[in-house]
Amino acid sequence: MKPHRTVHRKARWRRMTPALAAGAVLALGLPATAQADTTPTPPQYAAAGSTTMKGGLTSDIAGSAYLGKDGRFHWTNALTAYSTNPGSAWARTFTNTDMGAVSDGMGTTTQRVQAPAYYADAGTICYQLDKDPTFPIPSPQQDDHCDVIGVWVDPQGTWHALLNDEYQFDPWQTKGANASIADKVSTGHHNNRILLATSKDEGGSWQYAGPALTSAWDDDQVIDSAASPGQSYPFGNSGCRLFIDYSTGYFYITYNVKIYKKPASSTLASWTEMARAPISGGMASGTWQKWYDGAWSQPGVGGIDGNMNSIGGLNVSYDPATDLIAWHGSGDHADASYQAAKVGADHLIAFADASGATYTANTLAHTIVDDATGQSAPDRTVSYRDPVTGQDMTLKAVDDKYENGVKVVTGGIYVTQTDPSSGAAQTVDLITNSAYYKDPVSKHLYLPSANNESAISYNAFSGLYRIVGYDGNVYETADLGDPNSWKVVGLMPAGSNGGYLTSLDNGSLTNQNVTGRSFLTISDLNGKVVDIAQTAGDGSAAVSTEYTPRDTAGQAVNADSAYVLRVGGKAVTANRGPGLDGGNGAATGVTTWRLQPVKDVRGDGENSGFYRLVDGSTGRTLQVPGATPAEKRAVDAVVGVGAQEADGTPLTSASLGTPGGSDQWYLQRVATQGTSLDGATTYRLVNRNSGLALQYVNDRMRLEQQTPGDAAQYVTLTVR
Repeated sequence: MKPHRTVHRKARWRRMTPALAAGAVLALGLPATAQADTTPTPPQYAAAGSTTMKGGLTSDIAGSAYLGKDGRFHWTNALTAYSTNPGSAWARTFTNTDMGAVSDGMGTTTQRVQAPAYYADAGTICYQLDKDPTFPIPSPQQDDHCDVIGVWVDPQGTWHALLNDEYQFDPWQTKGANASIADKVSTGHHNNRILLATSKDEGGSWQYAGPALTSAWDDDQVIDSAASPGQSYPFGNSGCRLFIDYSTGYFYITYNVKIYKKPASSTLASWTEMARAPISGGMASGTWQKWYDGAWSQPGVGGIDGNMNSIGGLNVSYDPATDLIAWHGSGDHADASYQAAKVGADHLIAFADASGATYTANTLAHTIVDDATGQSAPDRTVSYRDPVTGQDMTLKAVDDKYENGVKVVTGGIYVTQTDPSSGAAQTVDLITNSAYYKDPVSKHLYLPSANNESAISYNAFSGLYRIVGYDGNVYETADLGDPNSWKVVGLMPAGSNGGYLTSLDNGSLTNQNVTGRSFLTISDLNGKVVDIAQTAGDGSAAVSTEYTPRDTAGQAVNADSAYVLRVGGKAVTANRGPGLDGGNGAATGVTTWRLQPVKDVRGDGENSGFYRLVDGSTGRTLQVPGATPAEKRAVDAVVGVGAQEADGTPLTSASLGTPGGSDQWYLQRVATQGTSLDGATTYRLVNRNSGLALQYVNDRMRLEQQTPGDAAQYVTLTVR
């Protein structure tokens, strides 16, 4: 089994997630920020419940939840162990009615297919990629370990996925120049890139489909001394997550960039980056662009890796020749450069506050001394606001702490960086040999964003995108096209941001592309599932607020008004039996609909962000008839009306819960000007369980795959 690729090595950074950092601040008596009386406090979300998936569902990469064209639910995960056993390398697809049923049905009703992925076996996913007839890429040792992650099903029913490709093991020959491939693989040191794959047999086999993202710092995707002549080397592109953004028409990938110290894999720097490709390009190789220096300006293959969600708006750079890793300012602060440093054998850190006063911190003696006076800083603490980043910085000397003979706090120089606008904070404990960033001129310290491996969803409650990941923050943004626009709206509960993280809608148990007010996180590393309940906060910080869609008059929709619902200009009428009429709405018998908010599955009385559309004359709801859950979620399924279906039930310690019926929908905002949802009042009516849009096709209202830019899927609500 491979080591968890995202574990932060505490000997270097001792980085804490914001939720843990807050606890550490209290336990150690640290000031929360330099301006504690004015800093907002992000709301702490709660773990409303947790359970563990049944055995056999964990793996070595984040799982992917999705529906086939026929409406059947699938969960795919993967493992390619550092082993010579072909049976330890696979991509598995589990099939049942929903995620809860997949877990409960392990060994009984859940079906499983397994695609072989052992690098040395012909016919497997990444066998001898350098000899591929269509997309040959360098594979100097033919040792590619490829994990399937993130699945999109195209209109023809073909499955498309990302591949996390670990290859060129032991690039600096720690096992010797003549080591076998098996010995090289056993080191766990390797290069990395993100590839593409397709499956036309529902996961029974996967076929390599070309590269998506590769590093600019490698020599033609190969680590060697020519490309990396210094003491460091680039790990490549890894840790990916896929999000399908039908609101703007793009696929987005979040991924990791890491710089390692030769000859092994000791992390010198790591950060998160984004790439995107138009959905119209079919998720093909060559259609991807990386975010760099404020624009989608670099090609996916061989392009320079930028950084996203940058604290203080800084841009990262790396020079393999000099090993210099730095975060640079821009505009009026273009001369600022926070460069990688390390606490040396003297245990000292020289730094300055915003006034220019200088101090010397000792990580071994646990002291901070004012250089001007030679005296200890008051309370062994220095706080200042960095004029370049706008962040509040606090450095505090902390002693080891023991309870009943057990060390519960490791002493050092604790550095806390807090955003004064949101209250989001992170803390690192600097000890001897710890790495950190400092501007050599101003002597100010800087903590870059933590490596996040972000799970993104469209949030029906807020009408924005919601992002959760390893750093413990809950983010929202109106614009994924601006990766620096993420805002912290909450803190995840402890234990909810485990390795290989996926988010999932708790009302459908099928859809990871959308979430509501509360939602699930799933760690495919340990199988833990947490139901996360949003909390209101104390009013001091930004929070997630309920979005209310607008009618054609620009007024907020409400449950008391009756609306004519039109899709692509066609009125949705309920007076033609099992299929809805698509007339022009001029007839006096046109149906009017009321939007009934669906309450959160947690049963707290709050709106979830989803709706039922209720026929004003009969009380029946807009829904999808069918004999099985799959039939109610299939592409081209005819939409009708019927008695209100059941609500979902929440997660318990024994089960993931149950999904609600097919009569739950959300009005998905569509960005028609650029990629921002701010002010957007164009909508699709999307079915919660299937993620498919209502559309008039072949004389009936049906569920159809969302098609960016197709006005035939746009809906309007007009008061009647």
